[in-house]
Amino acid sequence: MMKKLIACLLLAALLLSLLPAALAAQETKITYTGTVKEGSLHLRKTPSATGKVLNTYKKGTQVDILENDGTWCKVQIGKRTGYMMASYLEIKANYPHVGWGATKDDGTVINVRSEESAGASILYKAMSGGVFEVTGESKDWYQVRVGDQFGYLEKSALTVTDGEFALGFSAKADQNSVTVARMHSALREIGSPMTMSRAEGDFTFSITYPDLGIEAADSEISRWTQQIRMLFETDLRQNHPGSQGSLTVEYQALKINSRYESVTLMGEYKVGSLSAEAFLTLNIDAQEGALIPTASLFARNTPWALFCLESGISSLMSTPTDGYAGKPAADWLQYAALGRTGLEFYLPAGRYVPAALGSRKVDVTYFQLADCLGLDDAFMAQYRRVIDPAKPMLALTFDDGPSEETDKIVSVLAQYNARATFCVIGNKVESFSDVLKRTVAHGNEIASHTWTHPHLDQLSVASIRSQLSRTSAIVQEVSGFEIKALRPPYGAVNKNVRNVCKDQGLFIITWNIDTLDWKNRNTNKTYNAIVKGAKNGNIILMHDLYSTTAAAVEKAVPVLVEKGFQLVTVSELLAYHKDGIKTGTVYSNLDPKNMKTE
Repeated sequence: MMKKLIACLLLAALLLSLLPAALAAQETKITYTGTVKEGSLHLRKTPSATGKVLNTYKKGTQVDILENDGTWCKVQIGKRTGYMMASYLEIKANYPHVGWGATKDDGTVINVRSEESAGASILYKAMSGGVFEVTGESKDWYQVRVGDQFGYLEKSALTVTDGEFALGFSAKADQNSVTVARMHSALREIGSPMTMSRAEGDFTFSITYPDLGIEAADSEISRWTQQIRMLFETDLRQNHPGSQGSLTVEYQALKINSRYESVTLMGEYKVGSLSAEAFLTLNIDAQEGALIPTASLFARNTPWALFCLESGISSLMSTPTDGYAGKPAADWLQYAALGRTGLEFYLPAGRYVPAALGSRKVDVTYFQLADCLGLDDAFMAQYRRVIDPAKPMLALTFDDGPSEETDKIVSVLAQYNARATFCVIGNKVESFSDVLKRTVAHGNEIASHTWTHPHLDQLSVASIRSQLSRTSAIVQEVSGFEIKALRPPYGAVNKNVRNVCKDQGLFIITWNIDTLDWKNRNTNKTYNAIVKGAKNGNIILMHDLYSTTAAAVEKAVPVLVEKGFQLVTVSELLAYHKDGIKTGTVYSNLDPKNMKTE
């Protein structure tokens, strides 16, 4: 009996000793909850506005968030799972948010410790210049979040600013991931490959780089490779004595044309399970034998370059991770390299995107940056948009978005340097803000389709004003685009609508070709309607709500381009009206008889 009692006491003591560790592990698990903000919110079977409604929940209902792509949240309510629109949920994490802490960009290694001690083990390391979410503080230390862990940085290492909690997003699986292994197989079109290596000792390295024969570039490569080798070797000696560390550097070298070249070097430092990555990008004017400074590369329109970068970053993102969704600033452009079809923006892990994502690359086309880059006109002229009124023009228009289908349409238009007009419903813009930004970043036009899609001819003047002004305001706030056109729902227009549009500086667009895509929801029928209705000056009506419409557009655009049509926005089309564009006036097409051809 006594032996059994002793055994039970020992077992109880063992369980009690494990309890704090179990609690600690539970406390470090990052979870998110959401509360329905207003009115009621549908729970849908699929992440789509047309998905089957499983149930409807009233304001104040709490849900557990399993996934979040920025537009839709996969949620659990009791035993039921489904999808809710993210913008209608107040989302919180299960840990305190104090603010954001930026490390000084001084070319050093930042080490996040497991405890509030300079001698504590290191949980995470990265190059300086990154931003951490601060979740607590003591006299000398800040607690910060890194992935699913919480660690500590000395207060002297961070400059903390207030800021509301903002969900960050983890990148879609492997999309535009940048690794040393991938850089090893990258194109090497210029220079002679060179290698420095050390295979013995506690710090080994293999540094591959190009000898370009251009003094300015070769000197910068030499300076950078020596700097990171010394930096990481010093970190190993000071913070990991007795451990084995390694540095690997690989590169990409591109010949863009007879004048411009670019080189990107990536270094990866590893010690145990920890790693840090460093980048160098060089843009070269081979004709002048000189480097192109970042400031002069984007001198013509830095804000637009940042906007295009931001829209590109959002296209990579998926589920929540570090809780950091930084807005690009000028220093984000420092790792931009000239590429085959556009600029390649490298985003080092933990610096511009959450650490858990690893390093990423965002591509922005030369077509998007045609009026932004400080490169010679001979090179950029091929990317600048030129419309020839002597050739047939066609305006594709899309109503009732933005939606999850809009991106597909924007992508195929961008592939053929085509444009369209997207007539958005104002109360949907915030839910699809990233989609709207990408739509604008690719040169498309945004028109108002009112705030709630009412029959405008049945509203008071005050209500008409509100419907239009609210939509214009949210579009400009989210994307910077200034709306100039109204697509009235159902094409319903009266004198009051025309007068309000005139007061607000808007012209009115209807259509002369209706694909009836909303009715047939059939890819082939919509495609046939597009192609059949393609005549010079026509305005074609579609809706970017349906997968069948997106598929029809993907099929139709290359055919229309092959037939010689210039796919233009409505504003681009009407700019060739011989009488000009007049506010408050309704346009259903541009009759070729009324076109200016010069």
